[in-house]
Amino acid sequence: MTQPDLVSQILNTWNRHNDILIYLIQEIPEAGLAAVPCQSRGRDVARQITHMYRNRLGWIHFHETGKRPNLKRFDKGDPPEKAQLIQLMQESGDAVEQFLEKVLDGEVKPRMFGKSVIRWLGYLISHESHHRGQIMLALKQNGLRLPDRVAIQGLWGKWIMGK
Repeated sequence: MTQPDLVSQILNTWNRHNDILIYLIQEIPEAGLAAVPCQSRGRDVARQITHMYRNRLGWIHFHETGKRPNLKRFDKGDPPEKAQLIQLMQESGDAVEQFLEKVLDGEVKPRMFGKSVIRWLGYLISHESHHRGQIMLALKQNGLRLPDRVAIQGLWGKWIMGK
């Protein structure tokens, strides 16, 4: 495999993950944005998504500057609406892709994670998959289970079949 092929696969993997997350947000019913897993004091679905957004941009900022960023918080007041959540994930997804490109071009190095951008990417996808599971659980426990065409064919099929 050539270096350009590997770079392309890394970027495609990130974009596939981000597209699946945006697809999930699009399919969540409006009432589902306020869902919280039963007996949880955790975040509702909308705030799970804003947490992922902040985590993405926070790590990028830290990798580039070594400092913690001052990012907008979403934990007080009304949560963002679906259109804003989609926009946040698109923008932060693009920011991750641009950061990956800079690292893969040798312009910057990630901090921590053994200075490995692949390890950081693995962390980021794992972290977000954990929250995607919490979102699915919250929806299910609140009577808002997504249909199989979304929960199985949509979320898993897009990884496996590439559609």
